[in-house]
Amino acid sequence: MTETSCAKCNQTLPADIAGQDLAPCPQCGSNLRSYLVTLTDQITFHDGHRARAKSPDFPSDRKLRLDTYSGVEPSHKHGKPVRVHRTIDRDRDWYSERVVDLQTDGILHQCEEPLSKHFGHGTAKPKGEP
Repeated sequence: MTETSCAKCNQTLPADIAGQDLAPCPQCGSNLRSYLVTLTDQITFHDGHRARAKSPDFPSDRKLRLDTYSGVEPSHKHGKPVRVHRTIDRDRDWYSERVVDLQTDGILHQCEEPLSKHFGHGTAKPKGEP
């Protein structure tokens, strides 16, 4: 937003006079101008949480039995931040993921399937596959 006023008497100038360089101030007759420009921006904060359950009964590479995550992540596919709800449960052989648009709350992606059937996704995709 831009506001134009007389630099001498600080009178706010109407839009029809503000755009003219040589039009004098109707109050004092000065041709000097003062411009006030207002810039605004926005910062948004998002929360998230992760819970993990490990079992000492398994070797170190298999100790993690449950991993659940809910938070905001950047989406390369959609080109914007999205809210992700993901659960990986090794004991129940279950994988679930829901990706939600932050602006519309619409579901962009949803997947619920046995973990043993969940492969070929993310970094596990073969080379050259989108």
